[in-house]
Amino acid sequence: MDAQSHPRRTFIKTSAAAVAAMALPLSSRGAGQSVSQKALPIGCHARPFGRFRLSHDELLDAIKAAGYTSADMISAAPPAARGTAPAGGATTPPAARGPVAITSEMVTALKEKLAARGMVSTVCSLSVRTDVPLADAVAAARQQITDAHALGQKFALYLGLEKESQYIHATKVLADAAAFGKERGVQVALKQHHGLNNTGGELVGWVKQVNHPNFGLFHDAGNVIYYTAKDPVAQLEIVGPYVIGVVAKDCLGPHFQEREAGAPSFGSSVPDPRGDEVMIQFGSGKVDFAGMFKKLKSYGFNGPIFVEGTAVGDTLEQTIANAKANREFLEKARTT
Repeated sequence: MDAQSHPRRTFIKTSAAAVAAMALPLSSRGAGQSVSQKALPIGCHARPFGRFRLSHDELLDAIKAAGYTSADMISAAPPAARGTAPAGGATTPPAARGPVAITSEMVTALKEKLAARGMVSTVCSLSVRTDVPLADAVAAARQQITDAHALGQKFALYLGLEKESQYIHATKVLADAAAFGKERGVQVALKQHHGLNNTGGELVGWVKQVNHPNFGLFHDAGNVIYYTAKDPVAQLEIVGPYVIGVVAKDCLGPHFQEREAGAPSFGSSVPDPRGDEVMIQFGSGKVDFAGMFKKLKSYGFNGPIFVEGTAVGDTLEQTIANAKANREFLEKARTT
């Protein structure tokens, strides 16, 4: 009999194939194929410049002066709408806090400022609402993907959360965001951070739970050391097949190991708000950048890289020089 005589059998075969495809590592299931095979330019996070309370124009000028053509993790909301940034340039909002409402006018204005400088923005920050019903959280995430698409951003990076009770809610939102982003050329990702997403095994758990081919991981080697004291190159043995981007950050040593024997109970301690251990110049810490890129290449990595960790100088000019030096360091490390 032909397949049409057994619609249920055909459905089962098709569904099984789809589920199997989603279970494969990104390197096996074609994630990122919509992204050009040409190496993307190294981008720059806005964080090192947070101390100087810059306008969009001033921030983009600083990033361009450091030799970057991509300004990443930058909000379309002007500084006045976002509020005053903390002195350390901390980037992690409380998990329950929703993003600032972005208007189409804000997106257009930032897009024009980028274009005027011959720049782009490749990666945006993705916030997941955990203080609202699932449908509202999904709608909020979809709006952020829509804004990212309008701005030309190709990756939306989620920083994770701390409370187990919010985990399933968040992964459902991310699964929908990944599907929604797939249609718009925006990939959704998670990286190592404080909470339920700092070890390789935990990150792979997120990939399996979200279970969508348009969801992957960014590798933050500095955070691996900072939060776990583990070897970030060795951790690629676990997460490497799922890595679609890199957050470049060095680290002087571990500061907050929530899994360490005898450490304070979960949530009773916080990292150094100054970020001194990670806001440093590349090569002065413990990250083996050349080893990291060599390992990533073995998995076929060709995704975006952006610099977050840069020593913040006493002046804007010093910080620009530091950001430039870190870019040049990475350009050499990834071609070694």
